Amino acid sequence: MRTNGFTLIELVIVIILLAIVSIFTFRFVGLGSEMYVSGAERLKLLDQSRFTIERVTRELRNSVPNSARVLTLTDGSQCLEFVPIKVAGTYYDAPFANSADESLELVTMSTTWDSIDAGPVNNDRLFVYATRPDFIYPDKIGGERRWSRVASNQNHTNQQTTVTLEPGFYFAEESPRQRIYVGRPPVSYCVQTDGKIKRYSNYGWNQTPTASTNVVIGEQIINLTPAGTQVPFEVKNATLLRNNVIHVFLEYETAVGERLFFNQEIHIPNAP
Repeated sequence: MRTNGFTLIELVIVIILLAIVSIFTFRFVGLGSEMYVSGAERLKLLDQSRFTIERVTRELRNSVPNSARVLTLTDGSQCLEFVPIKVAGTYYDAPFANSADESLELVTMSTTWDSIDAGPVNNDRLFVYATRPDFIYPDKIGGERRWSRVASNQNHTNQQTTVTLEPGFYFAEESPRQRIYVGRPPVSYCVQTDGKIKRYSNYGWNQTPTASTNVVIGEQIINLTPAGTQVPFEVKNATLLRNNVIHVFLEYETAVGERLFFNQEIHIPNAP
């Protein structure tokens, strides 16, 4: 008479089969978890990069014409610097000769702009027919130039305002359409060697951006690492057929080595 039960060999075979099934089951669950984590990180990086590109694009399109330039800092960072517009309009009776009155009439359609600031560091500048970055940034002591400061803070009362300019200066050339731009102090977006992109502001004119207030708006950028394939910023100067064009190329890498590329061509709509 046979006794019911399992032999030792049968038990060993069952244990081995269960182990094999468990290994494949846990491996399947592990692959699913890895795919979820990878997808979540990719989506997070994608949202971050879209935010960065959108913010840079919006600010650049509201910048003084021909003010965009690329700076390479001593630490290897590359910065895109430009001058945001405070207000734009038309001028009348502006000084274009040494003997002219140091004032002008500013006419604009905007009714919400702030006063023109004459502060010692973060002062606003008025630009007339500034067709190159070297007409916008360099300081100059006396004489003609393409920009001017104001003698003191200038408040506006309506859409036509008399602006008193800094003494001893006059504009070098008239704008064909009598356009004038009031620009705030420069702003920079800097891609750093540590993979971060930061927005710098409140550092004044012709100063190093990294010595000022900054906000991190993006990470995991590898443009400036040995693995990078292209510099992040390139500025093409205006021609007779178009205004400034800025190329922004940001290269991201996830923790698992996946790469995302964003290539944006930004056209500046404003003309001097």
